Amino acid sequence: MRSYYDRVMDEWRPRQEQDHPYAENESWQRNYAALKSWVAATDLQGGRVLEVGCGTGLLQDLVENYVGVDVTASSAAFMHKPFGVCSATSLPFPDHSFDGAFSIWVLEHIERPEAMLAELRRVIRPGGSLFLVAAYAVAPWVSQGLHKRPFRDLRLRQRITKLTIPLRASSPYKIATTLARRCTYLIDALGGKPTRLRYRRLTPNFATYWDYDADACVSLDAYSVALYFLSRGDNPLYPTGFLRGMLLRSRPQIYRIVK
Repeated sequence: MRSYYDRVMDEWRPRQEQDHPYAENESWQRNYAALKSWVAATDLQGGRVLEVGCGTGLLQDLVENYVGVDVTASSAAFMHKPFGVCSATSLPFPDHSFDGAFSIWVLEHIERPEAMLAELRRVIRPGGSLFLVAAYAVAPWVSQGLHKRPFRDLRLRQRITKLTIPLRASSPYKIATTLARRCTYLIDALGGKPTRLRYRRLTPNFATYWDYDADACVSLDAYSVALYFLSRGDNPLYPTGFLRGMLLRSRPQIYRIVK
């Protein structure tokens, strides 16, 4: 029997003018392949698995014993597996309720992302695993569309910001500032205590869609997310030590939860 995900993809692909947003999204397809590999590698087909931020339920047939949650009640219309409405920072499940959990492109939309990570760790049983994908380094100008709007439409301060975008978006600038920032994160982690999640607050735009993640609430660094788990003793599925993690980019982060 074909999964709900496959049926939706087949239905939307022929519609060139109304394509499903994930139908030809290469990043999504890579994440989906990695997600299936995670299920196989951690033997989760027979386990109970939670998805946080299930949206339209594309992934509800990933495993048999699936539970999805979303902050939007309208998601229920798409679900044929167990579903609940709740915040990602307050999951309505007892401790150790799931063998695994996953969340894709949700963390950046949470005003208190560290609370979401704490909840995920809480509901996963000891030895269970977590698959996490987030949009990292969301630029603060995206919500205002400064990279797309003409100068004539902008206020003076916005024009000044727009002038700096070519520099701030350049690879040398991003590499230099990212490594400098991560060095400070590493120093904190060497203290031997669980680190706090570092992030920058953004002003989300829910009215105008200028680009991907215009409605993001926070800008996260992949290394800070990794340190959150590593400093709590969780084991990465891929080699992600304190030093190796300095080079982390946007690939999925997968951890076996240790409690």
